[in-house]
Amino acid sequence: MTELPAAPHDAELPYAEISLGELPLVFTQRVAPDGRTVSVAGVCPRCAGGTVSEYAYGMPGAGTKAPWPFRSRGSEGVPDVVGSEVLFCECGHPHPSMPPDAVFVGCGADWRVRTALTHPADPAQRAGDAAS
Repeated sequence: MTELPAAPHDAELPYAEISLGELPLVFTQRVAPDGRTVSVAGVCPRCAGGTVSEYAYGMPGAGTKAPWPFRSRGSEGVPDVVGSEVLFCECGHPHPSMPPDAVFVGCGADWRVRTALTHPADPAQRAGDAAS
């Protein structure tokens, strides 16, 4: 997949709750050292703001009922949070017309990612993956 040049964040784009569907984006997921959360990061396809979402073990929609086996080598056994969850813009900028009760501070967009890159949380884990 070819990466496009980064567009500047459109902070003046009005807030709108809009589903963008499934898109071929590049997002990363990083497992926390304690193995209890996954942070998903990328660029919002609507406002071009950097967005980071955190998914915790036991959170509805996280696709698991048992502790995640994050400490396994390689990507086997690690849930594909990026490829399985609906992501929301969490750029942190209160876009114009954002309602005061909005759940996420961003432009209001949501989407699914068709493909994903997965990166472990710490360098030691990455080194172990390379040795596998």
